[in-house]
Amino acid sequence: MTDADITYVASDNAVTRRERRRQSAYREQVLGRPAGVDWIGRTLGNYLPADDRLNNFLSAEAAEYSAARADVVRSEGGQLERTRLFTNMLSSMPLCFSVFGHLRAHPTEAVAVLGSILQRDVVGLDDVAVGRRQIAGIECEWAPESEDHLQDGTAFDAVVVARLDDGRRLLVAVECKYIDGFSLDPENAEKDAKYRRACEDFGMTGTAFDALRGHATRQLLRNVLLTESVRRGGRSGSAQFDEAITVVFARDDDQVAHAAVTAVDRERGSMPTAVTFLGHGAFADAASGVPGLAKWAGRFRRRYVGQAAG
Repeated sequence: MTDADITYVASDNAVTRRERRRQSAYREQVLGRPAGVDWIGRTLGNYLPADDRLNNFLSAEAAEYSAARADVVRSEGGQLERTRLFTNMLSSMPLCFSVFGHLRAHPTEAVAVLGSILQRDVVGLDDVAVGRRQIAGIECEWAPESEDHLQDGTAFDAVVVARLDDGRRLLVAVECKYIDGFSLDPENAEKDAKYRRACEDFGMTGTAFDALRGHATRQLLRNVLLTESVRRGGRSGSAQFDEAITVVFARDDDQVAHAAVTAVDRERGSMPTAVTFLGHGAFADAASGVPGLAKWAGRFRRRYVGQAAG
């Protein structure tokens, strides 16, 4: 079977085709693992064997956290596709766990890289109980109790609770992308009324909901609204966070994600929660400069970015 046989999918666009080949090469050249099969039984180069629970992650710490977190999410009634997490190398989920699962195990290094990419004076991570859900500094696939917030099942790919040097507490909510776009959340009259009210209550512009209700920005709008709701304490009204940021963590060349961030930021109004874009390459650059992360950042760059610029 040739490389073309296991990396060609007729429906792929140019980016997906490029990244499928990148992941297939990484599996073969770095991991030395055979190709696995997708959900319909096709052998594809971006899949690991079905019994592999380690190699879709960039460190043993991330792999261990992924296995444990998958069980927690299931126990909380959340949705987590194990194939996406453990064997599909083209999924954004193992990317997210590789980054935030590794940083979770290395808090000193996490503080340094977070301070660099967020341009904040971060001095530590915090353990926080949000209702009945805990955030142990950094968590992946995390959601607050739905009834306390938007009541729509929205979850974060990752959350970080950081302490700043002036004593304030910062909430960072991450939406992680790789080849995937924003979800095509269908419009719904009941939800639309809820989101419109939240836009108004949280201080967004008067045009925010109508400008952002479409598919290009609807998921990011929901994420930003949930971030602000968690920041201010939801229905309890007891704020646990002084500042909040929604981060879209995506390929540097992801123009759709760039445009969505720009559109939401334009309609932010006086809402305290900020929204920003973080490219995979920019993150690799920041991590490379942190003692203790350089080798790991090199693995991240090789798998997801390519050669360093310049």
